[in-house]
Amino acid sequence: MQWLKSLLGLRDTADHLLTTEPSNPAQDALTAISHLSRAMKIQQGAVEICSALGNLYRLRGELDRAIQIRGAIIDRPDLDPVDRAQVFFELGRDYSRAGILDRARDAFTRCRELGSHTPALELELALLSAKSGDFLEASRQYHKIGLAPQAAHYLVRAASSKDGTMHPGLLQEAKEMYAASPEAWLESIVLLVQREAWVDLLSQLDQGLSAVGSDLAFLLLDPLLDHTETGTPSAALLPLEHLDTLLHIVNRQPQNLALLFYSGCLLRAHGRIEEAKTWQEKALLLNPSFWPARLELLTMSLPQQQMTPVFEMQLDFLLRRARQVKRFICSRCGLKRGQIFFCCPKCHSWHSIAFRQLITD
Repeated sequence: MQWLKSLLGLRDTADHLLTTEPSNPAQDALTAISHLSRAMKIQQGAVEICSALGNLYRLRGELDRAIQIRGAIIDRPDLDPVDRAQVFFELGRDYSRAGILDRARDAFTRCRELGSHTPALELELALLSAKSGDFLEASRQYHKIGLAPQAAHYLVRAASSKDGTMHPGLLQEAKEMYAASPEAWLESIVLLVQREAWVDLLSQLDQGLSAVGSDLAFLLLDPLLDHTETGTPSAALLPLEHLDTLLHIVNRQPQNLALLFYSGCLLRAHGRIEEAKTWQEKALLLNPSFWPARLELLTMSLPQQQMTPVFEMQLDFLLRRARQVKRFICSRCGLKRGQIFFCCPKCHSWHSIAFRQLITD
């Protein structure tokens, strides 16, 4: 590939680092596209160059051009079966990203017929099933390639019927498939809240908090609180007579900011203000900058304060704005969301959700 190195103007690494300015990713992509286009003409449409060029177009979102390039070489009579399979695979990815799911499936089928059975192909088929809404098939395919968290996630999605009812059998199957599935435990708890089956709910919480791990355990307490439109905890859905049992269960877990915070919110919702303050103060001992706990403490302290009407109005405005801050964050890429998510919409990391600890995050 010396000809390609020469064409692209590549130099030794040390010399390159000494003589170039910091790169601009967008400009680098355009430059690479320009060079690869020239190389493709010189080499009469070499498959490797066409594939690289198509992938660059896909990364830039120019899916029509990526598809056009694949189509220009896919029917060449001199194309090796292995190369043809790879072109069909990349074409399927192009169609999938463009939302043309039937053509994506056709391309992946052709790829498989040519003898390709790679994990990458199986993963794309799983993604395609999920996009198509065939969650049972997506779960089966993820399970086939050993991705238990994703397999359990889509089994939980499949458990929810169109009329909004939930199938407990599939939730149990998801837990057996991946015991730490926060989706399966969360939906089980939501179902028990709807049925007001509080004793069974506490049993599920006891098991679920230990199963999902301390980082995600807070998700299981979220259904026990009613939330305002901004996501702020307001009223408790768990009856008062079961609250102490819940707090005992939480106390057996490793100390965690979000668990302490939710417990404090439940206590406040039931009017046990002094205990609620204690739980929020425990959270601040773990992290003095944990803003949700400070917000709750400030709110609970306001009735004892003497304030002028103007000051009270300004403070009320600031508190309402603070409560509109998105509560959750992706621990991988920093994406902020007001609602619970299991797969980050931005970086596609699974179970990377965390409670946002700093208001400046």
